[in-house]
Amino acid sequence: MLLERVVFTTSKFHIEMNPKILYAASRSELVIEVIPVNIIGFRTPFSKAPSAFVIEEGQNLVEIIQQDGVSSAVIKSKGKEGEVVIGIYSVKSGAFLGRVLVKILPGEMA
Repeated sequence: MLLERVVFTTSKFHIEMNPKILYAASRSELVIEVIPVNIIGFRTPFSKAPSAFVIEEGQNLVEIIQQDGVSSAVIKSKGKEGEVVIGIYSVKSGAFLGRVLVKILPGEMA
C-alpha cells in the first residue's frame, strides 16, 4: 500500500525543452513539456499535468502553439534573435510550476 502511494503520487514537476534553443528562422520550433514526477524521481504513471504557458518577456520574438488541457506546448520563432522567458502554471490550481529561458540564436547557424 505504501509503495503504491509513493509510485502513483506526484511530488514535483520536471520541465523539459527539446531542443534547448531556437534559431531566428520561421521554421524553428521547440517543445516544452511538463512531466509529473513521483518521490522516487520517475514519471508518475497515469498522471498528466495540464499547464498554461505564458510569455513573460520577449512577446515579439516567439508564439506559443498549445492545446487546452495539455502538458506541452510548441514554441515557434518569429525570425528574430534574443531571449524569451516563459512562465508555466498549473491549469487545475493556477499554481506557478516554473519558468524557462529560451535563447534564440541567429538564423544562419541553423
